[in-house]
Amino acid sequence: MVYSMLLESTEVDDPARFKKTDLYRQCVAAGVIPASEEDLRRINQQEKQETQATAESVDDVATASGPSAGTLALDLIVDGMWCTACAWVIEKTVTRLGGVQEATCHFSTDRLRCRYRPDRVAPDQIQKAVTQLGYGARESDAGNAGQKARRRELIRLTITGLLSANVMMLSWALYAGFFTNLTNDAVSKISLPIVAMAVAVLVYGGGPMLRKAWFGLIHLAPGMETLVGLAAVCAFVYSLYNWLTGSIHLYFDTACMLITLVLLGKVLEQQAKGRVRRDLDSFFALQPAKVRLVTDTWPTGRYMAIDQLETGDRFAAEADEIVPADGRVESGTATLDESSLTGEPRPVRVMRGDPIKNGARVIDGRVTARVEKVGDDTVLGQMIAIMTRSLEQKSAFEGRTERMLRWFVPVIITLAGGTGLFCVMAGIPVNQAVVRAVTVMVISCPCALGVAIPMARLAGISLAARRGILVREIESFERAVSIDTVVFDKTGTLTHGRWRLSHIECQPGYQASTIAAWAAGLEQSSDHEIARAINAYAHAQAIAPAEATDIIVHPDGVQGRLDKTIVRIGNRGFAWGKGLPAEDAPMESEATLTSRVFFSIDNRPAATLLFGDTIRPTVPSMLDALKRDSREIHLVSGDGNAATREVARTIGLTEARGNLLPPDKANYIDILRGRGRQVAMVGDGINDAAAMARAHLAVAVHSGQGLAREAAHITLMRGNPAQLLDFFPLSRRVNRNVTQNLWCAWIYNLVSIPIAMNGLLTPLVAATAMLLSSLTVIGNTLRLVRRG
Repeated sequence: MVYSMLLESTEVDDPARFKKTDLYRQCVAAGVIPASEEDLRRINQQEKQETQATAESVDDVATASGPSAGTLALDLIVDGMWCTACAWVIEKTVTRLGGVQEATCHFSTDRLRCRYRPDRVAPDQIQKAVTQLGYGARESDAGNAGQKARRRELIRLTITGLLSANVMMLSWALYAGFFTNLTNDAVSKISLPIVAMAVAVLVYGGGPMLRKAWFGLIHLAPGMETLVGLAAVCAFVYSLYNWLTGSIHLYFDTACMLITLVLLGKVLEQQAKGRVRRDLDSFFALQPAKVRLVTDTWPTGRYMAIDQLETGDRFAAEADEIVPADGRVESGTATLDESSLTGEPRPVRVMRGDPIKNGARVIDGRVTARVEKVGDDTVLGQMIAIMTRSLEQKSAFEGRTERMLRWFVPVIITLAGGTGLFCVMAGIPVNQAVVRAVTVMVISCPCALGVAIPMARLAGISLAARRGILVREIESFERAVSIDTVVFDKTGTLTHGRWRLSHIECQPGYQASTIAAWAAGLEQSSDHEIARAINAYAHAQAIAPAEATDIIVHPDGVQGRLDKTIVRIGNRGFAWGKGLPAEDAPMESEATLTSRVFFSIDNRPAATLLFGDTIRPTVPSMLDALKRDSREIHLVSGDGNAATREVARTIGLTEARGNLLPPDKANYIDILRGRGRQVAMVGDGINDAAAMARAHLAVAVHSGQGLAREAAHITLMRGNPAQLLDFFPLSRRVNRNVTQNLWCAWIYNLVSIPIAMNGLLTPLVAATAMLLSSLTVIGNTLRLVRRG
């Protein structure tokens, strides 16, 4: 509680230093906080005795509080991870720290997230635990640190490469001793600089790798660093022994080139990973750090930190600036680029009354807007949160691969040791036995297996975002490939979902403009679809709403008074009366995209207002494309059967069901799945949530409502179902890329390891082959990215 008080105050700027504050010292002096470990034990014993009788109720309260009660979140960026095994080692190490409640580390995002108790462990202790493993750890907002880390690794590679080249050059001179007689003095003079440079390469170039290998071993989670590190150390130690005994069987060049080639591979892999992440990084960078806040004191705006922006504030945005929050334009006009949010390259023109989204870039113009949502509640904030969760998820297939990788390294070490032992027992010279064992450790490449899925997955999410498709569940790519049936909701999915007053049919003696004015007057204070459509029609026709009084809202319509005249608008029974003769009251036809609302004056029919919804123009071509892929198409709706079937007939569908409530739609999905169909449900993600939960693939057509409320595997951010034609081919390519990567990695290991065990390869050839295997997987993923 003292810690929480300090966080709320301005007394402490660094949470890790809260024990140095006056408040903390005073609380210790007052006995609020234990003064020593002994004092703490005494208090714990006393509390244990006092609460023993009520332990059960205390447990209930603790359970209700949730696992994160009393904890803080820490988000670190981890540099230097080579594969998923690295992430696993870091996660297990941090989890074992006292005070850390939970920790997750992800290779694809280079992030470590954990929840910790600040009274038991400090953030710098968690960071130190990661750095002790040989990895770099920094706060997520320390942007320059990443560039410094990459520059440092490039310098390390350059120096290591130059030293290794010199070791190789001198080693060739030494190898001449196998063909000519070299004096001991010549061997010593040539070997001494080789040993010195090899030590530098091993300590400086291989230091981080050897540190990771060591901690991987003591935590019983060896990875690629363990294999390469053991191989390099074995080659170095064996060479050092031979040098001290006067032998010229030295393999310092092998140890140096192993380290150099691995460093080269890691630098190339990080560059490739950066290219794959480029779109996502630019997307995550859309949130500006400052906002031009507009107040009465500063009517033109004054720059403030984005954290100070709150709902209800006013902000200004002009050319080349990023909109800092979701809101509504109050003044000005501007042209916006929303392609980062929707994938739609066409600029959007906004003016007074139009919504404006966080993350959109102002191309030209200037607007002042009122804030409606800030931070994580904005569309951009929700998209970033969803994409971050998606990147951190693991598919079932990826989980199996990671479990295999955990025993892969121990098996390879066993094979290498067995190979060396067998060679010695078979009478093969020790130096050749060591070379074979080293070659077996080097030739195997768990990194290619570990990188195969995360790299392709990262590319898939990035490419989907480029097309305006938000991937919520990483398994969406796998699920989409098997879809053979697509069920569409009608309203708001295949149609625009917006009512529009298209025509007013007046009874003799009445004018359409008069009826529109009276209807707008009745609906002036209403906020449902009919009211908005009537008011929009009146505004477009420059018709002023009549002044209605005594307005009464009924379940079936609205009644009011204009002067001494009673007017009603609503369904036919409410407005025209149920007793109206059939010849005077034309029946409403369901078999149309048009819905009718009736208007009466003094209980006599005056007009019929026709409201229409329109089919999206991209729907017919989309359905044709889905049919060509041999997919079965169904249409469901809560509207009447006749209206639903008429829409289906218009767009060329034969399977259509109307009058379906949300539970009925879910049952409809169950019936299709019971027939063995793999079903995708396409709807708005909110009203269709029950049906989506039953579908194999749930697709939400974004309607502008909260992303967090949508129950879907993917969200089409343009609000256009035709984006499915982008996602289905992309999912096939992503899955094909994953399969190719895994086959490439497995075939390489299955072929190369037996060859190395038979002594047909040298360690240098093995290191080169290992590098090429990883680069093949990375290059194949880059091919996916280049094709876009």
